Amino acid sequence: MCNRNAETGLAAFLLGAVTGIALGVLFAPAKGETTRRKLKRWANDTYEEQKDFVLEHAEDAKKKFLEHAENAREKFTEGKDKLVKEFNKRKDEVVAKFRKED
Repeated sequence: MCNRNAETGLAAFLLGAVTGIALGVLFAPAKGETTRRKLKRWANDTYEEQKDFVLEHAEDAKKKFLEHAENAREKFTEGKDKLVKEFNKRKDEVVAKFRKED
């Protein structure tokens, strides 16, 4: 739970920082062309940094997902095997009971 709060706080901080930077650049006493060029350069740099970050973490998330999927598959197989074993046991009991009655 604490980790989620930290992530939310970090996201809010980053959003505030980006907003502050953008407003600072927009209200700076520079020509519009210069400001647009700076914003474009900043956006491209940020995009490249974030793209690498996202790709790195996507790879980690994929690994964790595959691990959880494998664990779920194993538990499903164990449950299925138990169910089949129990079904066959009960089936054999019923068959044996009917054979005794004949």
